[in-house]
Amino acid sequence: MPNRLRATLLLSLVATAAGAGPVSGRLGTPTDVVPALTVYAWSLTGARLHSLTTEAGQTAYTLELPPGRYWLFAMPADPGAPLLYGAHTDFSACAHARAPGSAECQGHALRAVTLERGRLDGVDLTDWRLDDASTRELDRILGRPAGGIADEEQLAAPKFSEYPAAAFTGARAATLVAIDELRLGRDRELLATALASPVNFAGRMVLVRLGCGTGCESVAMIDVATGRVAYPPTLATLPPSTPCSTRGALLFRRDSRLVTVTGRDRAELVTRYYVWDADSGVLRLVASLASALEERCAAPG
Repeated sequence: MPNRLRATLLLSLVATAAGAGPVSGRLGTPTDVVPALTVYAWSLTGARLHSLTTEAGQTAYTLELPPGRYWLFAMPADPGAPLLYGAHTDFSACAHARAPGSAECQGHALRAVTLERGRLDGVDLTDWRLDDASTRELDRILGRPAGGIADEEQLAAPKFSEYPAAAFTGARAATLVAIDELRLGRDRELLATALASPVNFAGRMVLVRLGCGTGCESVAMIDVATGRVAYPPTLATLPPSTPCSTRGALLFRRDSRLVTVTGRDRAELVTRYYVWDADSGVLRLVASLASALEERCAAPG
């Protein structure tokens, strides 16, 4: 079976437009066990994808968005997890209103919501029985082959949950420390702000995206416990996006030491899986999976 390796959006996008407001709701699954999820908002007015990643057991979300009309949906965040969608539909809106017996509660099509100024609550992502048309549309938005099925190699891919990281609870460093003083001098203002920001990787790290020229991004990593700044060579020249997809190239989580990087390598789309080693301060390659670009970029049927 051909390897259809999906590339998941890796970094949360923060809405910066004037008048941005929060959209919030409940998260739930048919089993009542809620895994880590990537929550997406697809702008029907701007054709733009926004996202955030939640933690295992988290039963609610809040996503800052510019005013507009959106579809809200979610997927399990682990690489190789089942390719399923939970979304805001007529069914989930009806269930939120506690009227499960009404005719409206039988619909499993995507339900658009409109955010004006202020906040929008009650946009629950609890319906995992989407109709075929909705599933095909979300496949198209995420650049997945229509009806994509995870093969054995995908299912065996490293998962965030396999490399857990405990949350840091000690005192945070007040100043930055780096071996590469030249680069630190150039990035100091941005990194000093990041040092005081919430941890977003490996329990105690802040990953910061930096420009490195036209169509290129690099990453700096800050250890909030020591203030140490590292510039991992493996994250030195990230593409800003992946082929045939609206999503980015980098995926990581606050509660895991795993990082995935997806990009083009000749005629293949390759995802590389790295694990952060706090003792040595390096990212160690643990796996690499590839799929043919011709297959990956095929238009959904």
